[in-house]
Amino acid sequence: MITQIVEYIENAKNPLSTDEIKKTFNISDQEWEILYPFLISSGIKINDFDSLNLKCSDCPIKNFCNKKRCGG
Repeated sequence: MITQIVEYIENAKNPLSTDEIKKTFNISDQEWEILYPFLISSGIKINDFDSLNLKCSDCPIKNFCNKKRCGG
């Protein structure tokens, strides 16, 4: 499965979100926690909310957000 995901990401024309990858391959959050290190070790660079410097003041949906996903 990891090989399929790596190929899918490498062949994507646009950057993919983790949610898109999880939805495409029907991956649960728990499964993602296991797969994520293997994808990183395969050379796949994945931006996650922890690696981004997010500020609520800059967010276009700040009034509609529960602030749980970005840690805001």
